[in-house]
Amino acid sequence: MKKSRYIAVLFILWMIPLLLLSQGRRDEANALFDSIAQKENSKEKVQCYIELSQIFRYIDKDSSLLFADNAYYLSTDLGYEEGMADALYKKCLTLDSKGDEIFALDACLESLAIAESIQDSFRMAKAYYHIATLKDNRGEMEQAIMYLHKSLHIFRSMKDTSAMVAVYNGLANYYKDISLLDSAAFYYHKAIFYADAIEWTGPLGRILGNLAGIYDLLLDYENARKYFLMSLEYCIVHNDINDLGYCYSRLGALAADMDDAPLAILYYDSAYFAFEVAGDMSGCHQVQVNRSILLEEQGNYQQALKLLHEALSFYREQDYKDGILAVWRILAGIYAKTDMPGKAIAYHDSCEKLAIQTNNPRRLKGIYDEMYLFYYDLGDHEKALSAYLKYDNLEDSIFNLEKTELINDLLIKYEKEKDQLKIITLENENLQKSRERNLLLFVLSSIIVLVVLLGLFLIYKNRKNRIIAEQKIRQLEEEKKHMAARFLVEGEERERKRVAMELHDNLGVLLSATKMQFSEIHDKDPANKELIEKATKYLEQASTDVRKISHNLMPGLLTKLGLFEALAELFENLGESDKMEAFFEVVGPKDRLPENTEIMLYRVIQELINNTLKHAEADNIDMTMIVQPDEMNISYSDNGKGFKVEEVLKKKTMGMQNIQSRVKFMDGTVSIDSNGHGAVYRICIPLQPGSCEPAE
Repeated sequence: MKKSRYIAVLFILWMIPLLLLSQGRRDEANALFDSIAQKENSKEKVQCYIELSQIFRYIDKDSSLLFADNAYYLSTDLGYEEGMADALYKKCLTLDSKGDEIFALDACLESLAIAESIQDSFRMAKAYYHIATLKDNRGEMEQAIMYLHKSLHIFRSMKDTSAMVAVYNGLANYYKDISLLDSAAFYYHKAIFYADAIEWTGPLGRILGNLAGIYDLLLDYENARKYFLMSLEYCIVHNDINDLGYCYSRLGALAADMDDAPLAILYYDSAYFAFEVAGDMSGCHQVQVNRSILLEEQGNYQQALKLLHEALSFYREQDYKDGILAVWRILAGIYAKTDMPGKAIAYHDSCEKLAIQTNNPRRLKGIYDEMYLFYYDLGDHEKALSAYLKYDNLEDSIFNLEKTELINDLLIKYEKEKDQLKIITLENENLQKSRERNLLLFVLSSIIVLVVLLGLFLIYKNRKNRIIAEQKIRQLEEEKKHMAARFLVEGEERERKRVAMELHDNLGVLLSATKMQFSEIHDKDPANKELIEKATKYLEQASTDVRKISHNLMPGLLTKLGLFEALAELFENLGESDKMEAFFEVVGPKDRLPENTEIMLYRVIQELINNTLKHAEADNIDMTMIVQPDEMNISYSDNGKGFKVEEVLKKKTMGMQNIQSRVKFMDGTVSIDSNGHGAVYRICIPLQPGSCEPAE
């Protein structure tokens, strides 16, 4: 923690460079204004407008949109299609930063249409990438991943490593949004790896911050703080004024999570100053919102409300709907805590309407969750039930036992409240008779409810015991199958090795000796020269075929140099074909593995490649092996036509069974994803017992 305070204080030493950078940005804008005033309508003038739109995106978003529109209209007059595409793309970025995701998506799709019409691969890839980001924010996950892979394919074919870094970061963001945090961490690490490979330090600050955010979600505060500080160091060293404020702000939030309020305030002060220097008032108000959350937790509601209303006023001026929504949710929570339910209800309703208006299902789900808790604490079980059902519909999953019990509890309480209202009405008409009758009904109802609950409990218990017994039987059967498969695989590999040795040591030697005998006959009996040469040629072909068969049964490079060298040769041979691009990399140490493990892994990769070549109609294969002390993670993907995973697994094809049985033999796990745009196999092989998580 001392290091954290030291870095926060060190921020003061970097004020002068940051101020100079901000002044430099103003000078750049002035130079562009002068250039626009002096130039006739031309492509150069279009570029000046586009650069001004980029600069003002962080200072004044309305001005940024105005410059983008000027660039678009001027490009239209000039028939300059590249300028039109770039202007629409800049407009999309600014609208996205304002929270206008629908209009941002429209602008980006227009930019893509122009780029496709002129077959500009680079502009197409940029548009694909940002469309994927916007689709992800709207919860359209399948389209988001499709556009990301389209973008990655173009950048990879162009060998644009810096752009690949951005796409890998986007893939990580996608997996973070669907709560697959391990996959998100994998792609963040991959983005960092490629950025390091080309010594491109520009995006490292933000990517390291994103990775730190994953560890924060996993409540691994030690690693989160480590990567946040690394992110901060990159921003300071490279004078990245745009990301510096975000680094300090996220460090402040982490300190707040760790209940270190003084350190959180110190980081928030640094973040506010960094945003102020950068001219990013949106960032400044976001810091104030974060401060208000800290003040709310400390019980300082008045000061928190003051900061929130200041931020709300700014967000309304900027028409920044995401900011307005965030502030309203916090205000609703504060008024609920301060016994002002009327205001809390008003803000909850406003949040619901705005989230529906902006088509933001993720935030809408969070709002319904907050509304359910609020109404439940308030004792309004009808509205609590309504909010919970709306939340659950958005969750789009089957009710589990806990949810069913929760809904039943709300229904019982709601029905009880309605019964109580009826009782009060009847008491006003005939107090004595109503009491007796309702008491009798209550007793009978209670008995019936108790009997029904007891019956349901017994049914549930019997069903649970039966399920447990069936699971144990299935587990025993699976273990038997696993042992049988294990013996079968071991026997198959031993037989392969034996046959390979027999072919190489016996038949190969015999053919070589026979060839030597024919050579001697050739020298002694020239009369049969043509016949002997023909027989010798057949012997050479037989020797070659024997060597190939022996190599396929047990590659010599695998037994001599190991798995990694054998796979490198295999992918190199694949890449020699004009119809196939094959990429293979190993991250981590390349130490030899146990012989059985190397053979099994080689067979699995052979089968994956065979499936791709036979069925996928792909022209690109990409495989990465990440070797860690306790486990090996393999990511294999192709860009073929894909397949329906569940159908293939149900068919139990020989190739898929070979892959699954060999991975299971090594106590590993395998998962398969395919959505019609290629296939991705993720394999985890434990190098230490129990290191791989079970496959989903």
